[in-house]
Amino acid sequence: MKQSVQKIVRFHTRCTCGNETLKCNNGFSGYFYNPLKHIKIKIRNENFTAKIIDFRFNDLRNLTKNEILPGHESKVEALHFYYNNIATIEDGTFDKFTSLKILSMKFNELKSMNDTILTKQLGSTLTELDLSMNGLKNLSTSVFQHLTKLTSLNLHENSRINLISKINGINVTIFPEALSNLKTLDLRLCNIKTLDDNIFINLRSLESLDISHNPLKTIPKAIKSLSNIRYLNLGSSEIVSINDCDFCNLPNLKTLLFTYSFYLTNINENAFGALNNASTVPQLNEFSIQSCNVSVLPEKLLNWKNLSKIDIKHNPITCNCSMAWLINDYNATTPMIVDKMIDYRNNSYKNDLYCSSPSSFGPHLHTLAGDFCSNKTELTDIKDKSDEIYHVCKENDDNGVKDEEDKSRF
Repeated sequence: MKQSVQKIVRFHTRCTCGNETLKCNNGFSGYFYNPLKHIKIKIRNENFTAKIIDFRFNDLRNLTKNEILPGHESKVEALHFYYNNIATIEDGTFDKFTSLKILSMKFNELKSMNDTILTKQLGSTLTELDLSMNGLKNLSTSVFQHLTKLTSLNLHENSRINLISKINGINVTIFPEALSNLKTLDLRLCNIKTLDDNIFINLRSLESLDISHNPLKTIPKAIKSLSNIRYLNLGSSEIVSINDCDFCNLPNLKTLLFTYSFYLTNINENAFGALNNASTVPQLNEFSIQSCNVSVLPEKLLNWKNLSKIDIKHNPITCNCSMAWLINDYNATTPMIVDKMIDYRNNSYKNDLYCSSPSSFGPHLHTLAGDFCSNKTELTDIKDKSDEIYHVCKENDDNGVKDEEDKSRF
């Protein structure tokens, strides 16, 4: 009599199913303990629908067609492959994921990407793409030409990305027309030294741009094409000066950050166009030059009283008449500015601001408040008190009598 053989089904204990989510990760520690080496996974519960797939913190090396949950692809809306070792992706791997909106490939080993992976089929549904913290090199902006629904693109920390494209055989750097719906773009830590003036010209819907932690030395002219920009981060750059009209005609700008731009020393009073036409100056909510090298902040730069957060902490403030508008606000019956002095931790620092010069004015701005420079004293009249010398007992001085006689001659 032939004995039947029972098939043994092994369930991977690191994978859980619930709330329309297939989760195969145990956090960072799971990367070191029994990580997945492949994703040949079969869902045994026929009634379970997986819309979110979480393969973070594993040891996957490549992705191939028809391997990721075969038969279940059309229901999946999010794929997360954060913190694996994925170096290759087969062309068309995601084409069967006809409902896919979110694709995260963050922190892998990808060196290249092309439009045979980011296909027209994928582009018809995908809204968020994260390629950050890979090793992408010489990335052509044309790889995004099919992603017409994309609203968020993260390219953060690809230090050799060197964005390029070719039009009629000429190297240019322009994001394609297909990205006209893009709202958020992250280019932090991409070792960007310059940007083509027209790189963002097709990003008509862009509202948030982070190009912080790049060795930029000047404000890129490219941002002038971003008429809908609301959030702009230029922090940790090598920018020395904010020049005349660098931020003119950006009516929707609400947040501008230069945090930790240690080389920044000068801000032109007309940087936002206040001296040309005050009505076109953006109504910022937040402005930060925290930990820069700015000594004087122009009074007419912005409509300061309308801001909700002003961070000028850790700058070498010069307490001269050019700063009287700020110093005297400390003693105002209803302060319009100093109460908005809030740092990135949402802590007030208004009583921590101090004068770097002149030294005789004491350490803190709030101690000078009142009628500082109310008599329109010129900067040259503000001296260090240690330089004031009283001259007495001049030669032939006889208890001041000689002086009185000298005066009577005139």
